[in-house]
Amino acid sequence: MCEAPRLGYRAAGAGDADAADVDVVTTGGRRRIPAHSSVLASASPVLGSILERRLQKDRESGKPGRSVVRIRGVTDDAAAAFVRLLYAGRCGDGGEEEEEDDAMEKHAVQVLVLAHAYQVPWLKRACEGAIGARLTADSVVDVLQLADLCDAPRLHLRCTRLLAKEFAAVERTEAWRFLQENDPWQELHVLQRLHEADMVRFSFPPFFLRSTGRPLDHTVDVNLTDDCSLARTHSVVRVHCKEI
Repeated sequence: MCEAPRLGYRAAGAGDADAADVDVVTTGGRRRIPAHSSVLASASPVLGSILERRLQKDRESGKPGRSVVRIRGVTDDAAAAFVRLLYAGRCGDGGEEEEEDDAMEKHAVQVLVLAHAYQVPWLKRACEGAIGARLTADSVVDVLQLADLCDAPRLHLRCTRLLAKEFAAVERTEAWRFLQENDPWQELHVLQRLHEADMVRFSFPPFFLRSTGRPLDHTVDVNLTDDCSLARTHSVVRVHCKEI
């Protein structure tokens, strides 16, 4: 059964623009995606609340044309994929299923952030599954932090299982070294999670990290650089939470 309406909105922005009453505008206003407020509101309670206020304000002011909803912090293509997937719902049939799979394949991480921010649980679960299916030792550290930021328990569990299974390989990755150097508290958090689950047996004293026995600095400065994809993802989450 679909949990969101399927209206044959083949590519976001290529639907029945004449019947649309809302424009979804992407970062910087580079793309305007015609949409229907009833569909967006039924798919997301957050969008529903935003649209209710926006439509009422536009009616009271007598503003002509379609109302505008802005989706910031993600690429234009990811925002379009998010709208398309809201229309598609969870079931797939006909020629659109391939397009939806392609959208999920390319934009699952950014769509997960949007699905979390706009409270679309079925889409969030679909993104968790798509991201989890592609987990590797190289990506699991970043994805684990993404799962924490987006409160994605299924994805978090898959990350924990992979960490336990391939921890020796994970320790050799650039992502793990970056975590050690820039976020030791998160490193300790990961190790404690695995230790408590008895998945990997560690031996380290409380509040100490790594073989150096160096005590953790309680005022450690977490300095995530622009090269860290999770830093950008975190900023996206904060942008949407602030707006909501």
